[in-house]
Amino acid sequence: MKPLYEIDFSALNAEEKFKFMRDLRDSMKASFQEVSFPVQLLTHTLIFTRWWNSYKHMAPKEPTPEILETVIELLWDFQEEKCDSETLARFQKSFCDSALEILTGDDGELNEDSESRTFYQKHFHHWDAMSYVVFLSALCTVLGEAVSQKITWDAVEEVVYGDIGDTMIDFFETVYKKDSNGYYPSELDRRQKETYDTPTFARVIALLQQDMRTALKGIPLPELRAQYRNEYLFSPEESAKISDYR
Repeated sequence: MKPLYEIDFSALNAEEKFKFMRDLRDSMKASFQEVSFPVQLLTHTLIFTRWWNSYKHMAPKEPTPEILETVIELLWDFQEEKCDSETLARFQKSFCDSALEILTGDDGELNEDSESRTFYQKHFHHWDAMSYVVFLSALCTVLGEAVSQKITWDAVEEVVYGDIGDTMIDFFETVYKKDSNGYYPSELDRRQKETYDTPTFARVIALLQQDMRTALKGIPLPELRAQYRNEYLFSPEESAKISDYR
């Protein structure tokens, strides 16, 4: 069976694309099961850097959360050995304790850890960026997996399903969408099939696959870091069209 990053997604028919996406997380895990943790983490860093480069130009009426940029830079620093494991673990706890409060209202961890509370007050106290909540959740997962050194691919799947396929594609393509909240299963299948069969979504998957292949090439980290400052999911001009989508 071909690794996921070698499949020509755009050449698949609608049903094949639907199956490809249904199996996405398992296929990513299978494709990287023999790959070392550092390379898997690098793959995530490339993917999320590309995505962040576009996210920060979206939702122009909302404040761009600078702390999310800090996470991206810290992932690079950790892999370039400019940040040690202890520092990463401390940051991860404070970040994820804060994210838990933003995402669920649960401030128990903040109340039990003074460093996390201080971190929250500095970076999250005035959070008003609802368009970034899926990305926030996914970055918390990436940080946790960087600390535990166990990659699940949950974070990549979360953004692809929770933001890109669910809402962003609508700004570029016409796909089935109900006026009211909620879909019956058959309606959800219809929407997903139409979404996955659009040229824009095919471009999303092609870039995801490109990042996977790039991570496997052994390119020096400083070179990759410089290159990925200018890699996008959607261009800044396209990203600015994605607004008020929460």
